[in-house]
Amino acid sequence: MKIKILILLTFFIFSTINQNAKSDYSIAKNKIETQRKAIKVNYLKASAQEKKALLQSTKQVITKNLMSTIIPFWYGTKWSFDGYTAIPKQGEIACGYFVSTTLSHAGFKLNRYKLAQKDPKKEAELLQIKGAIEVLEKSPSELKKHFIATKKDGLYFVGLDFHVGYLLKENNEVFFIHSNYINHEGVKKESITESKAFVSKKYYIVAITENEKLVEKWILNETVLTN
Repeated sequence: MKIKILILLTFFIFSTINQNAKSDYSIAKNKIETQRKAIKVNYLKASAQEKKALLQSTKQVITKNLMSTIIPFWYGTKWSFDGYTAIPKQGEIACGYFVSTTLSHAGFKLNRYKLAQKDPKKEAELLQIKGAIEVLEKSPSELKKHFIATKKDGLYFVGLDFHVGYLLKENNEVFFIHSNYINHEGVKKESITESKAFVSKKYYIVAITENEKLVEKWILNETVLTN
């Protein structure tokens, strides 16, 4: 009888934790949307010079929303090739769906299903919005040196041969944030030189933080095409 009560109590505690986490995530998404709408109002009535300044500040807003608000909820969510959950730590998430879902929940207007189903190169091209994507053929250590030498701190999309995720350049370090397929480990952040999954003949790189066309679409709530 005591064991049965303990099992029921444990189930209740975990159910409460999951419900609270789900509620916290919904609140976080709603706050981001409220923030986006306020920025849009200011952007629409701003002068050309003010628009440039607002674009610059919004880059950091989006990056902070992703890195400090949305993505942390997802750490530990398990990987599955067919995973497409929209709720952190409930169900499983494939690498493409991790990227498309977190972008969607951070306020980008896009079809998370269609974007996730694209091959890595095509996904990069769609997020680039305008202009050519960057294609690198380097080892992880060479890519890290390249990023440190040539890139601004911020968030980037990276497509590998058969995998996708984010790159974060921060304080002379480059991190790979992805839903790790190895041992179904799931969403994690790790150095690109230590990640066993960060192996590819080619890397397709697109800026998120420094992508003004993408940032403007976020501000104006314009659709990021996924066709």
